[in-house]
Amino acid sequence: MTALSLREDRFLDVLRRLIALTPKLQNNPSAGLVPEERLAAQVVLDTLAPHIASGFIHAESLASPGNESRPSLVLTVKGTGEGALGFVGAHFDVVPADRQAEGWEHDPFKLWEGPDGLLYGRGVTDCLGHVAVATDLLAQLAETGQRPRRTLKVVLIANEESTDLPGLGLGYVAEQGRLKDLAGQPVYWLDSANFGPTLGTAGISQWELKVTGVGGHSGMPQNCVNALELAMAASLELARWFHARYPPSDDEKRWGFLASSSLKATVVEAANTKETKIPADVTLRGDIRLTPFHDLAEVRRATEDFVRELDARLERGDVPAGFPRVRTADGKRGTLSFRFPASGTEGIACRLDSQGLQALKDAMKAVRGVDAQPFSLTGSLPLVRDLQRQGCDVQITGFGEMKYYHAPNEQAHLADFRQGFSILRELLERL
Repeated sequence: MTALSLREDRFLDVLRRLIALTPKLQNNPSAGLVPEERLAAQVVLDTLAPHIASGFIHAESLASPGNESRPSLVLTVKGTGEGALGFVGAHFDVVPADRQAEGWEHDPFKLWEGPDGLLYGRGVTDCLGHVAVATDLLAQLAETGQRPRRTLKVVLIANEESTDLPGLGLGYVAEQGRLKDLAGQPVYWLDSANFGPTLGTAGISQWELKVTGVGGHSGMPQNCVNALELAMAASLELARWFHARYPPSDDEKRWGFLASSSLKATVVEAANTKETKIPADVTLRGDIRLTPFHDLAEVRRATEDFVRELDARLERGDVPAGFPRVRTADGKRGTLSFRFPASGTEGIACRLDSQGLQALKDAMKAVRGVDAQPFSLTGSLPLVRDLQRQGCDVQITGFGEMKYYHAPNEQAHLADFRQGFSILRELLERL
């Protein structure tokens, strides 16, 4: 295979067009932000149109009826030999950005190109830069007529930045049978950073705690149960229990996890805007990030049991130390109600003895001139555990800076994507 390198003009053109679309790619339905991934998918299809028309690249746009504005793309290049290779996971949607509230230095919805190849904007690393690299790689294979030995399947997905929804994203691609030919094959998930390799990720399960107190005048606290204080105390008690039950482990050290399993509250909702009124109803929401050495279903059951027992303790007067008032003077009690609103996503521990991991390390060494620096993190990825169960040798990598994932001032350097392109090229040659 003739050595290919990133065509920077095309890469930057695709990335500019994608980031210009990010106001309509933000994914946070609870805030009214529902992405239209078809807009980003069309940029990719337009770039590859001549090669799709020639038959070199086979392209499928997949979304269920009623979700046509939110497709995933499956782009396939037939190989010269047997087997398949997957570059999967780069996605079209992005997390929201608010320039004023978050302190962005430049417009997050327009690619800003600074000195020394600095690229700045929402989606540069997570994950539109990866989409642009994959697009350029496919275009160059077609332009030079170079088919890889294994059939290459590039899957660019919708709805990665939100909870699983029927008929969308990688789950729908799998339901339609488009991942079957990757079973037992090397699959590289392109949605990480710092090159890595990323050896593992965590599962995630979002939770909701509803606290019902007794509202009233703040000058008469004996007649009230402050739902806000009770919610804070209950969530801290839950977190203490969780971190004692699921502490750091030797496996986490072996896979190089940067953080251990965690449970925390991230959102507070209280229908109260008056300082002299004690709130009666408060809802806390948050998540569990679970390293792959624990069973997600067992952890969910144990967490539900703990909150149920905590509420029973309040009923019988066995109130934990440090809790606020849980009953009024006339005996009315605050209550706790806990649930997991969605099924959750499992984490993954990639195989440490696999051909795919060794090929990735070797490719990084050849391109970057330094040994790979593997790590794991408690971010979460959809369906990677399912792919692994199908026998896929799933490995994870990505280009850019991890500290800017989901953060203000998202940025990376052109050199990162130049090297990332070359690493993918090396994988095609080695596998």
